[in-house]
Amino acid sequence: MSDSCFELEGWDEFVERFSQFVDKWEAKKAQLLKKMGNIYHSEVIPHVPVDTSHLVSNIFVFGEGIPHDFVEVGTNVEYALYVNDGHVQHKRRLKADRLTVGGKTKYLKNRNQTGITLSERYVAGSFFMEKGMQDAKPRLERLIESFMEQTAREIEGGRL
Repeated sequence: MSDSCFELEGWDEFVERFSQFVDKWEAKKAQLLKKMGNIYHSEVIPHVPVDTSHLVSNIFVFGEGIPHDFVEVGTNVEYALYVNDGHVQHKRRLKADRLTVGGKTKYLKNRNQTGITLSERYVAGSFFMEKGMQDAKPRLERLIESFMEQTAREIEGGRL
């Protein structure tokens, strides 16, 4: 999960030097972190595999860490970890007289057959959180660079 973490080298030093000179520093920093969370969120969503949209609609930006200089993007859906990281599908019996996938229905060959046995296999993860972070990094870097330049201009007296 280290791929889904974004750290900026020199950020602590920047905050220490400039926070005392900028008006409404905490509000501006909170706004920056919210924007960063929204960028990451928007880059994660396209990588989430299609299901019933339950997982997609339950990925949120959590802002509780903003006072501590971090923002989280995540979900409370129980199976999200398995979809992201992969999992073993154990051998089991699926009781059904027909199978429906993607709107297409396939009836079992023998009407006396009450189901099928699924074999054990590994279901590869989609790594949607990591892919989203990888896609978001360039946008996050541009946003932070812009924020730092704007802050430096404000300190110089050229308020925007």
